[in-house]
Amino acid sequence: MVRNWSATFRKGNPIYQLNILASVTVDSVEDRFVEHVGLDVRTVRVLRLIGDNPGITFADITVMGALERSLASRLIQNLVRGGQIERRNFKSDARRFGLYITEAGQEARSRADALTDIGLKLLFAKLDAEEVSAFVATMGKLADWIDSDEFEQRFDDAFGSVRFDDHPREA
Repeated sequence: MVRNWSATFRKGNPIYQLNILASVTVDSVEDRFVEHVGLDVRTVRVLRLIGDNPGITFADITVMGALERSLASRLIQNLVRGGQIERRNFKSDARRFGLYITEAGQEARSRADALTDIGLKLLFAKLDAEEVSAFVATMGKLADWIDSDEFEQRFDDAFGSVRFDDHPREA
C-alpha cells in the first residue's frame, strides 16, 4: 500500500489533490484486483463500460473511459483474449463492430464490484453519510461542468490568450 504521501497533499491545488487521491486509491487496491479478478483496475473500467453499454464501440470507450486510443486498444485486446468480452460486427456495416461482455466477463465484473464495495466502505469510513453524499454530488457537478460546451469555450478563451516570452526576464 502507498504510504506517506499525505504530508504534502494539502500543499497542492485541488486538481493536484484530486489526482493524488485517485492515484493513491487505485494503487492501494490494484494488487487485490489482479489477485482476485485477474484484471487491473483500468481493464475493469473498460469491462464495466462494455457491460453497461452492450454494443459500445472502441471510439466510445476512448471517450467515455478517458483513455488514450493505444491504451484502450490494448485493454480491449486483453479482454478479448481473456474471453471476458467479444466483438460482434454491426449488421448495418460489417467494417464496424460493437463490444459485448461474456459470461466470464460478467463473473469478473461481479468480483470487481464486490472488491469495489469493500474499497468504498474503507475509503469513506471517516466520513458520515451526508459528507459522502456531498462529495459524490460535488464530483458529479464538476463532471457535468467540465463536460459542458460553456466550460470548453471558457477554457479556450482563458488559455488561448496565454503567452509567455521566449526569453527569461532580466532582473
